[in-house]
Amino acid sequence: MILKNKIQGLTYALLLLVTVLSGCGIYSFTGTSIAPEIKTISIQNIENSSGQGPASLTSIVTTNFKNYYRRNTNLTILQRDGDLQLEGQIVNFTLAPAAIQREGQNDQASLNRLTLGVQVRFTNTKNPEQNFDQLFTITQDFGQNVDVTQIPPASIEQMADRLVTDVFNKSVANW
Repeated sequence: MILKNKIQGLTYALLLLVTVLSGCGIYSFTGTSIAPEIKTISIQNIENSSGQGPASLTSIVTTNFKNYYRRNTNLTILQRDGDLQLEGQIVNFTLAPAAIQREGQNDQASLNRLTLGVQVRFTNTKNPEQNFDQLFTITQDFGQNVDVTQIPPASIEQMADRLVTDVFNKSVANW
């Protein structure tokens, strides 16, 4: 009975602490730490300056950014001039050998690695100390018989999601 009362007391204390922290705008259940005065974000099209990848790459990456911030924050997404501003460009979309194996006299890739790199500029108009301009890179390995035109669209989506998560953590989760 005493143990049950202690557990209930601890549970109530934790619930109170979480309520207080989430109510003051400093912490949320998504892990963000967005100041209460920040209400908007503008996300520009992430253009593909690499000259590689599918024609839809710009759309995939930009849409993933907007959807992720929409799902994980209470920020209103604007066309421009948000309290937070995110812009960038795809600078790398390459498939290169990741593992080489020798078959007789020939070297052959036994594994190919796709690299997606996006240069991101993040501006916090309320707190310029949080601004950054950084290259974010994600890789994924594919079998030896896959060339860049055979990469499944779902794989590109997953890579874009991972990249967006990294940018999100740097920009509003402060990880």
